[in-house]
Amino acid sequence: MKPDKFIYQIVAVLSPKIEDKEKEAVINKIEETLSKIGVAVTKNHVGLKDLVYPIKKFDRGDFWDLEAKSDKPIKLNEINLFLNREINIIRYLVLKK
Repeated sequence: MKPDKFIYQIVAVLSPKIEDKEKEAVINKIEETLSKIGVAVTKNHVGLKDLVYPIKKFDRGDFWDLEAKSDKPIKLNEINLFLNREINIIRYLVLKK
């Protein structure tokens, strides 16, 4: 088995107003999208935290940390497009480790 050469960290801030079922559905949808392109995902729920400044009129956000591992580079344009279109994600960040 080849070691994963490309590791990405995706931090998604979800709206604090949505219910737990919807939050899980959004995170699972992100996982499925990444799995379709051959990426292994590890998710970690960081929790509900205060924001330094309001984002889309919210003072708090539900933070999720996802680690994506792949043996080939990920097309970040596709991931960014998907994350931008998801209405329950108020902010996100994709980092290459």
